[in-house]
Amino acid sequence: MMRDEETNVVYLADKLQDYYPDFWRRFITLLNEMDICWKLIPGTCDIWARDFMPIQLSDGGFLRYRYEPDYLLNEEDRATITNPVMVCESLGIKCRESKYRLDGGNVTLCGDYVVMTNKVFAENGMNDYNEDFVVFLEESFQRKVIIIPWHCINPDDENADVYGHSDGFIHWCGGNKVLMSNHRDTDPEEAAKIKHIMEAKGFDVKEMLFDVKSPNPDWNWAYINYLQVGKKIVMPAFGIQEDRQALKYVQDNNPGCEIRQIRMRDIAARGGALHCITWNTLIPQHYSLTLFISA
Repeated sequence: MMRDEETNVVYLADKLQDYYPDFWRRFITLLNEMDICWKLIPGTCDIWARDFMPIQLSDGGFLRYRYEPDYLLNEEDRATITNPVMVCESLGIKCRESKYRLDGGNVTLCGDYVVMTNKVFAENGMNDYNEDFVVFLEESFQRKVIIIPWHCINPDDENADVYGHSDGFIHWCGGNKVLMSNHRDTDPEEAAKIKHIMEAKGFDVKEMLFDVKSPNPDWNWAYINYLQVGKKIVMPAFGIQEDRQALKYVQDNNPGCEIRQIRMRDIAARGGALHCITWNTLIPQHYSLTLFISA
């Protein structure tokens, strides 16, 4: 899989500019100021590009999985699911096919590992940890897989994490460094388990815990979901006290990177942030940036 620091272009769903025109203008302006190359994904039905776009493997090929989210069950929600086959064909991206269900947000690269929550088992009709399935995932990703815990007691609760995406918990910062969200504030037991699992694999885990007078849990969970393209990082901001501390966490753990923040309350209110709405990839120099046909 491609490390973020190896990528050189970011793709955005064309629906983003329709649904959030103000954010779109500000985001595109920021990407241009930072000299981050961006492109559109045509024919999308939603904004969550990370989840439906394929995974770029280390050998330059792409892996496409079944994008059938279990949190989009009714007919109205199903109409918002982007067809990954169609958008990949429109971009000229040729993919290997997987028969299993995945969301791209639950495939987080951490050094030599891919980190996923245990929701991947339930999504594929498995009640418990399935060793054979993990072996299949490792062969597909060409990386060892780390499974971290996730649970959702009441999916009807508007504050429940129905997604189970690992990119909402951790972000790799190179070497053995991993940033972790402030999940401890809402579920200390699960957060402790996630940290222990990552540390047992040799990672130095830094939790993004905030020391402010009036914490804002409606937004401060989302800082971990930032975008990195090469040595450039764009991270969320919300106009709250935690913004400054979150910036320092990302700066301290990503030395040498150019880091900017952008306000995005409207999108974060829907349960995702910058990593969710983007798909960054490596386009070799001998390919045109307007069309990338994989090997």
